[in-house]
Amino acid sequence: MSDKPTGVLILAILQLISALSWLALGALAFMAGAMLLPLFGMLLAFFPLIIGIIGLILFYGLWSLKGWAWFWTLIINLLGVILGLLGNLADIMNLLSLAISAIIVIYLLLPSTRAYFK
Repeated sequence: MSDKPTGVLILAILQLISALSWLALGALAFMAGAMLLPLFGMLLAFFPLIIGIIGLILFYGLWSLKGWAWFWTLIINLLGVILGLLGNLADIMNLLSLAISAIIVIYLLLPSTRAYFK
């Protein structure tokens, strides 16, 4: 059995789901853009693919209980919350992304969680 607390494992898995969602969005944007103009597809896909790759790195850090992962996951997900609040709150995907980011931020800020990453 793992020595990681269940909450931290759930946190890492939520980060993985978020990262895979960004990668899927980037792949879809690339395919859609490639049908119009190849350069446009690459530019359209660049941002979500980079966010997805960063998310995978953060997943690894959370899974391994690395101290740097706590800080950077907090920063990235705070930005996700802010962007989610600025986005269309009637859009179900935006709400889902906002909810996942908010859950991650709240859980990261718990003193018991922070202690695992020191």
